[in-house]
Amino acid sequence: MDSSGFIALFLAGKDGTAQSALPHAPRQRRTPKPELSRWEATRGHAASALHRLAWAIEPDTDRIS
Repeated sequence: MDSSGFIALFLAGKDGTAQSALPHAPRQRRTPKPELSRWEATRGHAASALHRLAWAIEPDTDRIS
């Protein structure tokens, strides 16, 4: 399968045209996502920073062998 299929699936969900093939089908409204609290956002940033630090100091497995 070529990558154009994945791009088409990604773009189809952006404007809501992929909901139904019927012309007068009922549409479901998406509920808005809840906002993150300040603690959750800080926790996520800290986790990302720690993962990047761990990947930076991880030994290169190609050089060990």
